[in-house]
Amino acid sequence: MRVGLQIAIVASMFTVIMTAIGYVLLVQLNKADPIKMEELTKNITPIFSFGIFIFIVMAGTMTFLIHSITNPVKKLRDAADKIAKGDLDVKISTKGTDEVRGLVISFNAMVNELRKAKEDQSMAMAKYKDLYDTSPGLYRTVSVDGIIADCNKSYAERLGYTIEEVIGSHYNKYTAPKDTDIMTHSFETWKLTGISKNIEISLKTKDGITFPTMISGTNIYDEKGTLIGCNNIIRDISEIYEARKNREKDATMELQVSEIRKMDKLKNEFASMMTHELKTPLTPIRGHCEMLKEPGLLGDLNQDQLDSINKIAENALRLERLIGDVMLAQRLEIGQMNFDKQKFEVTKLMSEIHNDYSQTMKEKQIEFVNSTREDLSLWSDKNRVRQVVDNLIQNAVDFTPKNGGRIEIGAKSEDSKVIFYVKDNGMGIPKEVQPIMFKKFYQVDASHRRKHKGSGLGLVICKGIVEGLGGGIWFESEPGKSTSFYFSIPLEVYYKNRLA
Repeated sequence: MRVGLQIAIVASMFTVIMTAIGYVLLVQLNKADPIKMEELTKNITPIFSFGIFIFIVMAGTMTFLIHSITNPVKKLRDAADKIAKGDLDVKISTKGTDEVRGLVISFNAMVNELRKAKEDQSMAMAKYKDLYDTSPGLYRTVSVDGIIADCNKSYAERLGYTIEEVIGSHYNKYTAPKDTDIMTHSFETWKLTGISKNIEISLKTKDGITFPTMISGTNIYDEKGTLIGCNNIIRDISEIYEARKNREKDATMELQVSEIRKMDKLKNEFASMMTHELKTPLTPIRGHCEMLKEPGLLGDLNQDQLDSINKIAENALRLERLIGDVMLAQRLEIGQMNFDKQKFEVTKLMSEIHNDYSQTMKEKQIEFVNSTREDLSLWSDKNRVRQVVDNLIQNAVDFTPKNGGRIEIGAKSEDSKVIFYVKDNGMGIPKEVQPIMFKKFYQVDASHRRKHKGSGLGLVICKGIVEGLGGGIWFESEPGKSTSFYFSIPLEVYYKNRLA
């Protein structure tokens, strides 16, 4: 309580007491006899002295009471000022009246609660700061001016900067050039509306490398509720973009594959139609050739005419075989080849093949050997197996030297399969072309002067037949010395189990 107010209170008390004493004396004087007036006058001095004594006692008591109330209140006021300035390390003693002590106890309890709340807030802020700083996600805090006020370590490192380099710079410094306008428009819209929407933006690293991100934000307000900035959470979606590109690529490839299949189907249908149409006129050509060669049937021919007819018949036969190879290759490619599976003796088949080619080999002065020694049987298509062996033998004949040539055929059992082989000591196959030997229309010698007049489909047909029968085909070749072709067909029990 101020000193002036205290003096005013004391003066007022003194006036009240003296007025009361004066009033009492006046009343007594009015009632007293003249004789007693002199005696009463003598007693006034003690009365005044007593009044002054009473005043002093009352003033002292009042002063004590005032100080016992005002001092704790002043301490409370000073403590409240410190709290308002953020200083919670205050504590007031509980001396004073009961009411003052109760007030001080309540005030101290309030300070303790505030101190605890501040500690909880500090812990929460520390946890948030720790999460912000150490999170693997990319975080940044941007003011309404577009300046980055803070960022975490992940954000700075992902962009190739330090945190100190990032803080204080504009957000568009890290936006890919192609997305700068989009980012600016989104930022200005957020400033006007306070609404932050997720947006896909590519960011740019210090090295100029861009990567796609998804940016979302939460608003930051001051104590008056004014928008002052936002916290951006940035997610690197490079993997999502890559997956999206792969899906689009797969969809494109699937569409392309579908178109290729349609084209292949049309090509196969066209090839089937053309080969059929080409084969049809060959029958009457060959028939008329045979009739012309028959003496007296259509007239007699001289030797030159007969040679010409033989050449026509020979080429017609070659063309028919070529067309047959094309048709067979097409059926194998589209999976329309039918196989007549039955049990047959492999050893007997190899003997038949050896006998059929023996005369031709003798004429060409080629040593022809059948090295089959086991008594073997198969459940398969005998004619197609024979066709594969025939093709391999014909290839061997074409590339085997006439003088000193040797061709060996045979069959043996191995790992639930029968292995057929045709070996020759011919020119071999160059290493650079070995990987493409089973491609369509490929031949080792593609020049115009090549001796082998085949279609280039023989090995393709062999591969298709063997794989259609459940086996495999391969070769071994040493350029300039030899070539060995092998193909395998599953044994009866094994192949029956596959069919089951």
